[in-house]
Amino acid sequence: MTRFSPAFALLALLPGLAAAGEPLPPIERVELKVTAFHVNGKPFFPLMAWLQDAGNWPAVKACAMNTIAGYWPKSSGTRDVAEYLSLVEKAGLYGVMPFEPKLKGHPALLGYIHDDEPDLTQQVSDAVVEPAKHLRINRRTPLWKILDGDRTSWSVLDPLQDAAITIKLNAPVTIEAIALWPTISKGLAVPKEVVFSGDGAEILKVTVENKKGEQRFPLPRPVTLKELTMRVASTYPGDQEWGSIGEIEGLDNAGKNLLLSPPRTVPRATPAQTLEKYKAMKAADPTRPIFMTLTGNFHPFFKRIPEELRAAYPDYVKATDVIGYDIYPIYGWNKPEWIHLVQEATGLLVKMAAGKPVYAWIETSKGGQWTGALENQKEVTPAHIRAEVWMSITRGATAIGYFTHVWKPAYHQFGVPEANRQAIREINEQITRLAPAILGAAPKQAVAIAAQGDTKLDLLAREGPSTSPAAGPDGLYLFAVNYDERLREATATIKVEGLAAGTTVSVVDEGRTLKADAGSFTDAFAPLAVHIYKLPR
Repeated sequence: MTRFSPAFALLALLPGLAAAGEPLPPIERVELKVTAFHVNGKPFFPLMAWLQDAGNWPAVKACAMNTIAGYWPKSSGTRDVAEYLSLVEKAGLYGVMPFEPKLKGHPALLGYIHDDEPDLTQQVSDAVVEPAKHLRINRRTPLWKILDGDRTSWSVLDPLQDAAITIKLNAPVTIEAIALWPTISKGLAVPKEVVFSGDGAEILKVTVENKKGEQRFPLPRPVTLKELTMRVASTYPGDQEWGSIGEIEGLDNAGKNLLLSPPRTVPRATPAQTLEKYKAMKAADPTRPIFMTLTGNFHPFFKRIPEELRAAYPDYVKATDVIGYDIYPIYGWNKPEWIHLVQEATGLLVKMAAGKPVYAWIETSKGGQWTGALENQKEVTPAHIRAEVWMSITRGATAIGYFTHVWKPAYHQFGVPEANRQAIREINEQITRLAPAILGAAPKQAVAIAAQGDTKLDLLAREGPSTSPAAGPDGLYLFAVNYDERLREATATIKVEGLAAGTTVSVVDEGRTLKADAGSFTDAFAPLAVHIYKLPR
């Protein structure tokens, strides 16, 4: 936990800066100076909450956040995004909103934001599979999965009894056998009597066994067709009236599947499409920066996308002014041992951004919808949150967002446990007080951190703000974090070029000091610990 240090009270009182939780001044202009935000000529560190109804804004402000990002239609009973942003303004917050021309010049508008995660991949198929009109379609299991070549995937047919689908091909094919993979799962109905028709004429009627695996049925004679229809005439009943099929294959005389139509992996929006939107937004309103949030798929750790898509990420960066990402090691994957990915991904994106501001979305609790039963989900602790925030900042992030939505035990937009809310408030209050230093210039002398052993540590060095035009920096600030996923303790040596022996090093908000040796000082780092140091100038 942090404690307020009177030595930093001055930072909260610098002209144009609001202390954490106070109403923000109306925005007259927003500038990006290198990677730092400046609002009305003063440094500003955005601390964002994603997609929140107005009823959650007291909680947002209690956590010392200063910005609401995103909007969906009719949120908080509003008619449009302009009405919503006016509510944001009345709450004393700033907004990063989807583009709308009438928002231009709004005193609470910090920036615009692209549609979320344009790089999020999805599978699409060129296969044409038409259902009978009475079938209920499950969008999570599209019918093209019957032809995708993956016998472990499936397409739901609901109801299974009398279900019918028609496969339409681009050109006629000649097949000599049909193979079927029924899905066998407890409680589901299973196809029994199945009828196949080619171009409207019956070509095969078979009895399917109630078992897993391939079931192959030779045709009485080769058939040339452009449309293949399958109808389920009867079923092995289950507790549910729906069932599913893993794959249908039409085989030629060599056993080749002529119905195969593998899917393609594509993003929600291509870099070219996002660039087109970016240019249109900038042409309509060049006075505000544009944000874009990516998934973490640009990190090579994630192998789930084709390399040609990963190579396109620099082109996404060209389509925005401010670039961010989301990786939730615990909330999203139930893997605290992946926490180091936050540090690595921020560094990769900062390099890719080449001088544009970067932000990171930070997890705040368990309760994700994709990580199994709630009782098996691992806790996101205050130590995790604090470490992830400072991993991002030490790698170059100049804005932070918090993802607060939970789906378990029930959906809530701000499902952050009380202990984590208190931690987020303390983190954000500290960032707000230290924003002029965090966003300051890099020092001229070399600064480095290393541990005894291989514990992973990171450090950001910045010159503190001047207290008057004639004065120099008020100190050298060092922001350090132990981001080792193995939860190792470390004794760290911080090297500062030109540091005089005996210099007093203040450990910010911890009520302690250290004595330097010539050129360096040492300190202990508990697992995931964060320390901030101030050295005199």
